Amino acid sequence: MSALASLQTQFIDYLHDRPNDFLDSLADAGGLGKADRAHIYFNAYRVRLLDTLKDSFDKTWAWLGDDRFESTALAWIADHPPRQFSLRPFGDRFADWLGAVWPDDPEVSELARLDWAMRQAFDGADAEPVTGEILGSFDGDDWAQVVFRLHPTAQWLFVTRNTLDLWHAMDRSEAPPPVEVLTQPGSLLVWRKGFQPHFRSVGDDEAAMLEAMASGIPFAAACESVTAEDARTLIGGWLARWLDDELLVVAANRP
Repeated sequence: MSALASLQTQFIDYLHDRPNDFLDSLADAGGLGKADRAHIYFNAYRVRLLDTLKDSFDKTWAWLGDDRFESTALAWIADHPPRQFSLRPFGDRFADWLGAVWPDDPEVSELARLDWAMRQAFDGADAEPVTGEILGSFDGDDWAQVVFRLHPTAQWLFVTRNTLDLWHAMDRSEAPPPVEVLTQPGSLLVWRKGFQPHFRSVGDDEAAMLEAMASGIPFAAACESVTAEDARTLIGGWLARWLDDELLVVAANRP
């Protein structure tokens, strides 16, 4: 190992608080001592990573408050230092870790998953959404064959608490309501419309049809899976909303 590589390894070990000889490699320069000078970088490293987590998980931060979020985030940083040059993926497992830290308070990890999904949607892949004009050009054969997919930024989340109410209240800078257990777990869809991430809750029937289309089932066949008495009305309303949400893209079988 070269002298530079050895020094870099020692510096990384120092930043991660692992056994190292980094201080011995520093020259005396007057003023601050070696330890004090190095500690500036030791703290700055953690502050930068802490700021990254605050930016990515702002509602989780608001829910936990400064002290609890910072102590929790610093514990995460100690066990999960970044392993890539970019900080873009840093925090990808934070929500799961929070679920283990607060197993009796699942709203914490649910807020974190929503925060992370919104961040992923913000700069996720682009795709041209289906428009009313495109649908207006379809003939009968097209409708029988067309396969729609969800926008590539679409992600499914599941919540067991009134996490959406908490998120919306904090987004409006209002006091969040008390945590409530949902009568049944809710499905939540996150995606990007234009340049803005969005999310909303989705009922079971609509979620099942969206998941069917996402799996590659043609639109006509997916419609047949809706067995409600007013299926035609439901599907028409959903389709209008999906167009407005810019949620669908044409995947295949469009002449």
